[in-house]
Amino acid sequence: MKKEVIIWSEGTRMAADLFLPDDLRDGEKRPAILLCHGWAGPKSHLSSTYAPFFCKGGFVCLTFDYRGWFESDARIATPGKQPPVDAQGFITVRGRPVREIVDPIDQNRDINNALDYLIAEPAVDPTRIGLWGTSFGGGHALYVAGHDPRIKAVVSQVPWTGQAPEQNGFAAPAPQVQKLASSMARGEIDALPRPEEQPASLKGIGDFRTMWRYLPRVAAAHIRVPTLIIDQEQEEYGSRENSGLAAKNAIPATTIVKYHVFPGTHYDIYEKNYRESGKMALEWFTEHLMPQRA
Repeated sequence: MKKEVIIWSEGTRMAADLFLPDDLRDGEKRPAILLCHGWAGPKSHLSSTYAPFFCKGGFVCLTFDYRGWFESDARIATPGKQPPVDAQGFITVRGRPVREIVDPIDQNRDINNALDYLIAEPAVDPTRIGLWGTSFGGGHALYVAGHDPRIKAVVSQVPWTGQAPEQNGFAAPAPQVQKLASSMARGEIDALPRPEEQPASLKGIGDFRTMWRYLPRVAAAHIRVPTLIIDQEQEEYGSRENSGLAAKNAIPATTIVKYHVFPGTHYDIYEKNYRESGKMALEWFTEHLMPQRA
């Protein structure tokens, strides 16, 4: 059973789909999986593929659109000084919706709020929460799992893990990124370039002010829960050394980890390798969240 729900993330409405197993009994609590898409992936894709497949395996599932993408509302940028508050505690401003911007810090807040929503679902066992992510969302899954003890099992496929850090843990931002960040902080410009002003190779635009210091591979060193990483042999977004292999090498040796590589390139994970990767993920979650069904 699928139903449309609303998640409030930092005061902004996020569109989401909740999936409940058909054989769910009254009062029963099931393990749950939160699914996180990549750079510009819509929940509609996950809601027609992975989520119903995992749900048929017995899991409650939740998909969502990040703020500013697809069916979700956008946060509002308000250039200029805010006006006084009226008698009802409101202000009226001229604002710009921030849409189709990939900000990993903002997206992590969305994931955290989606987790808060999922854990409060009556049919969910809050001690058995799995996190599934793909592409940029695969990096988010690693980042969140390295920080959030609510996550008990992880599947991360073709993850973006950030630039290789320097010996001190971080590389400095590129000069053009620093210039953009400084111009926005000083009010010389009031927003990132609009997505339509960017090359068409990827939908939307990355907020490089935050992306340069966002390193899922560093967070992976803190993962203590069973983690399945699925990679593509000819990963074109930075190669496997900056994808799943980087995460696999960062996760502690004491953590249960499985690393699998499929032939093909990045998007083959959604096409010719979709069924097998989905089956592997379901088996992973079943083993580690439903031990009685293993």
